[in-house]
Amino acid sequence: MRTLRVAGFLLVSAAALTGCGSDAPPAPASSPAAPPSATVSPTSASSPPSSSAPPSSSGIAQPTGPLVAENGTDLKSCRDGDCEVIVKPKDKLAFDARLRVTSLTVDAVSASGVTLSAALPSGGRSTISGGAGQTNGIAYRVTAIKDGKAVLKFTPAT
Repeated sequence: MRTLRVAGFLLVSAAALTGCGSDAPPAPASSPAAPPSATVSPTSASSPPSSSAPPSSSGIAQPTGPLVAENGTDLKSCRDGDCEVIVKPKDKLAFDARLRVTSLTVDAVSASGVTLSAALPSGGRSTISGGAGQTNGIAYRVTAIKDGKAVLKFTPAT
């Protein structure tokens, strides 16, 4: 009796597949079908994790996946003022003298942005905070924040 049910199921399945009108070849009989409740997110396969979540009210993305930055955590890549890195409090970035900023230290990371302390060549210090800012010859923009870390995009200021 069980053999008849299996044969009937296969016959009905084959008839249904041939009547679909699709040009795609049918799936191999040995591959399991996806459950009806499964959904596929079109952005999950084609977008980096840091852009998979909508921005917060501050306009800064708060991704569900890991933070992703062009230069990862390589803070030395910022020396010329053009980089994208993942930072956390107490990280220190050094810059070329032409940018008129000796270094920036990450003081805090919050949902609304970062707080950075700038050491200037004159010996002075300044503090900048928020999702974007500039001090002397360096500008920054926070692109994502998660778990006390931020992705910062630095560019030479014009």
